[in-house]
Formats: sequence, C-alpha cells, structure tokens
Amino acid sequence: REVKDYLNYEHRVFNSEEFLKTRAVGDQPFYRKVLETYMFHSFLKARLSRKMDAFARLELSSQSEEDRLDLVNTLRRPTTKRMASKQSNPHYMVNRRMVISMPNLQDIKLPEGPTRNSSLRVIESSVAVKMLSKPISTFKIPEIRFPLMFQCVHSYYTDFYNHLSKAINTLSPDNSALLARYFYLRGLISLMQGRLLNALSDFQNLDKTDLRIFPTDLVRKIVETMPPSERLQADCKPELKRLISRVMEKQREVTKVDDHVKHFELPKTHMQLDDFVKRIQESGIVKDTDTIHRLFDALTVGHQKQIDPETFKDFYNYWKETEAEAQEVNLPPTVLQHLDKNECVYKLSCSVKTNYGVGKIALTQKRLFLLTEGGCPGYVQIAAFRDIEDIKNTTVAFLLLRIPTLRIKTLSKTEVFEANLKSECDLWYLIVKEMSAGKKMADDHKDPQYIQQALTNVLLMDAVVHALQSSKAIYAASKLSYFDRMKNEVPMMVPKTTSETLKHKINPSAGETFPQAVDVLLYTPGHLDPSERPGNAHPKLWCALNEGKVVVFDASTWSIQQHCFQMGRSKL
Repeated sequence: REVKDYLNYEHRVFNSEEFLKTRAVGDQPFYRKVLETYMFHSFLKARLSRKMDAFARLELSSQSEEDRLDLVNTLRRPTTKRMASKQSNPHYMVNRRMVISMPNLQDIKLPEGPTRNSSLRVIESSVAVKMLSKPISTFKIPEIRFPLMFQCVHSYYTDFYNHLSKAINTLSPDNSALLARYFYLRGLISLMQGRLLNALSDFQNLDKTDLRIFPTDLVRKIVETMPPSERLQADCKPELKRLISRVMEKQREVTKVDDHVKHFELPKTHMQLDDFVKRIQESGIVKDTDTIHRLFDALTVGHQKQIDPETFKDFYNYWKETEAEAQEVNLPPTVLQHLDKNECVYKLSCSVKTNYGVGKIALTQKRLFLLTEGGCPGYVQIAAFRDIEDIKNTTVAFLLLRIPTLRIKTLSKTEVFEANLKSECDLWYLIVKEMSAGKKMADDHKDPQYIQQALTNVLLMDAVVHALQSSKAIYAASKLSYFDRMKNEVPMMVPKTTSETLKHKINPSAGETFPQAVDVLLYTPGHLDPSERPGNAHPKLWCALNEGKVVVFDASTWSIQQHCFQMGRSKL
C-alpha cells in the first residue's frame, strides 16, 4: 500500500530508490528483486492508470479519514495520533529507515474464528475423493517423428490438426469449456502451419465457447502481419471482419493510454524551466506548476535561468532527509496531549535560548510551541498562527555581540516571545510570517488548503536555504513567500455576504499540476442501506473537471474520498 506514496501520476514515475530506503536493510534485496518482476510492473501500471481493480477496491474500502487527507497532502509527516500509536505499539518503535523486517509467518498464531463444524475445516479422505471425482479430459498429442526435417515437422502439424478436428467433431456442443481449449490449440497449430485464416476462425469460435482464454495480443499480431490478399479474404467473411474490427479498435483505445512506467532519476544535465518543472513533479516534492516556477526563481537568484544537476541534487537530498527525519520525531505523551490528533510537526529549530526557557521551537500547521529541554521534554505554547499580531527580526546586545532575535507578539498574551535564533533567525522570520499570512487567508476564505500551501512554501524555503548555502540564500527563499507578499501587495477581499454565507471552501484541483475548471457538480445524499458499509451512508459531492477527471468529496467532512479515472467528455 505504501507504493502509492512514491508514484507521480502525471509523468508515470515510480521513485523506487526512495521506496527501497523505507524497507528493512535485510529485506531490501528481496524488494529489489520484486521491483524487477513483470507482475510488479503490471501492478504499477494499474496504479498509475488509477485502475479500479480488486486491490484498488480493497484499499478504498479500508481507507481511514487520515488516508483520505493524505490523498492531497504530499508533505509526509506523522500526525500526533500516529505518534501516540507508535508509543502504544512496540513494533513501531523502530527507526523509519530501519523498518521492522517481515515476521516469520510460522510464528504467528492466527486468532481463532467462531467455532464451526469441523468438517468444514478438516478435509477428510471422503471429501478429497469427491473433490477429485470431477471428470478429467485427456488429449493425446501425436508422437514426434525424427529426424526433425521439414517433411517430418509438416507431417507432425498435419496429424496434430487432424487429431484436434476429430476431437472437436465428436464432442458435445454442451461441453463449451473443453471445446474452447481444442479450438485454442487448433488455432495455434494453424498458425504454425502458416494458415492464418484458419487460425483466426478457430480463435473466433472462442466467442461462442469461452471468451476468457481469447488471445487478444496474438490475434492482433496475426492481423498486423497478414498479407493483403489474406486480409481481403478475411474481410469477405462477416464473422472474421467483426473479430478484426473489435481487436483493432481495442488496440487503438490501448495506444491512446500511455502505460509506460519510468523510474525516477536525478538529472545529469542543466535544466531550463520546463525541464525543471517536470523533474520536480516526477520527484514527488511539489505538483503545482506556479509553486515550481517560484522555486525555480529562488534557486536561480544571481545566476542564469537554468539549474545545474548539483544544485538540484543538494535540494532534493535535503528535502528527502528532512522528510525521513520527521518520521523519527517522537514527542512524549505530556506534549502530545496539548496538540490536536491531526497535527504534524513540520520543522524543529536547533536548541535555542528563549524568554520561555531553553528548547527547540516546533512548527505545526496550527501553532508554534517550545519543546523545552532538561529532564523530560515539556510543552510551552508560543502562538497559534491566527493569534499572531506582529513578528520582528531584530538583534539584542550580549557583551560585545549583537545576537539575532525573533520576536512574536500575540493577541492573547501581553508578554512578547523572544528567541535567540542566531543563524536561523532570518529563515524562521520568513517561515512565521508566511504561516501567519496563510492562516489569515485560510480563515478569511474558509479554505484549509491555504494552510497546506503555506506549509509547502516554508518547507521549500528551508530546503532552498540549505541547498544554496550562500549569502543570497535568504533573499532566494523570500521568493517563496507567496501569502506574505499577497497580504502586502494585493489583499484578497472577500465580500461580506460571501463571508457570512460560506461555510467551507473546497478545491477540487488540490493535488493537480494546475487549477482546472469544474464542468459538472453532482450532490448525492447519504442513505442507510443495510447492505452498504456505514461509510457509504455519507453524502457525497462529485466534481467533474474539465480534463475529464472526477473528484469525489465526502460531504460530511469535506475530505477527498477518491479520484476517479479519466474519461472522455462525450462519456461524461
């Protein structure tokens, strides 16, 4: 199930190396082999095509509310709820990069189900005999004659064909499954003899007997390689003409769908803007094109408008390292009890001195708090983002030094918070301003997606500063201060009537590469059909986007329930 976290649907990319890093060291050779198999490749193609197969249905039916939120949340951070479950489950108390290895299945005792009649669980000899009593049909193939010269091989195929024809003629039409096997075999023999029309006729008979074994790819290849004279003969026979038309039409539909799968690789050459956008989207860091444009501007400050492979590598590696480190954050219960169950810690400062004590400043999507040090880590609230009134980046005198200090004034406290953040001060100043502006806009527009975007912006700022490591790094990072700039330059005023009426704004384009228009809206009320799962009783809002994609919202929580497959506009 974790494979989906390493897929990029737009460019059909699987980040196999990052997936392997999350497996236990001892299991990595096994998973590397699995990733090379044809079966896994087919599984990947089905996932990237959003195929609604048995796996997709199982995943959808067992999806939790947290999983639904993760459909649009690309910032992989554990929630406080997940941290608490780690502490209560010893299996989770393992480094994220050293995931617990697969258990020995023989050591696991499955829980006993309700007591049943033992005859249903123990196969007695009488039952086994009954199971094997189903009639078995045997077809004796002709003996191979030596030497394997042309005449002998030709004679062998002729005998084989005649044996199969005799078996088909003597078999009752009611035994369609066996008839289908004989037609299939005779079609293969005709193919080996070069009798393409006979082969097509036998495969066409599978329509009437057993369509499940119809060799679509083989028939398509026969049609494509058929000489014009034989193709003309086939078109004169209505049943073969229908068969050819159906197979080739199906192939045209398949070729319209790009089903290749790429494995993510770091770039080896300099990138212009378009190539950079594609690479960032493939990496799974950000999808939104406008955000990537701002990131490109940030990484090219003071340089030509192109990004070298080393800068991209430094940026990418830092992003992935902080992502992995976030999985290892383990807050004590005394701290978790102060946070909401869906809060995540997105950034921790170094240990700093503040007027609230010594500790690390932690950033979640809702607040800043101080993780105090000394003995058992404690919790001190600094500010909820919606309460922040003023933020200042200043310095304080200490002996002969001027120490960079961050000051945060809130509406609910008279005391101003001060932290001697030293070299981190400029970055945290940008981060807190962006989060505060994003929260204000989210509240004004009643759209929680603005907070998600603000978080993405501040984490990109962090990665840019660490990737560039230059005097222009902070200026470069400021290029990503989208909401803070919007607040100062173009305040987005919400009409009073809209503000009073609007309860919750949703964005069907969340997680897409660019905003899309909504062509159709369909609201389906909840129902209490006893045959349905309880979750299906929730009302739903179906949004058909202009590129043929359908997004379904659970209207009770306004979380995205699923992304439906692509469909043509005429079908929609």
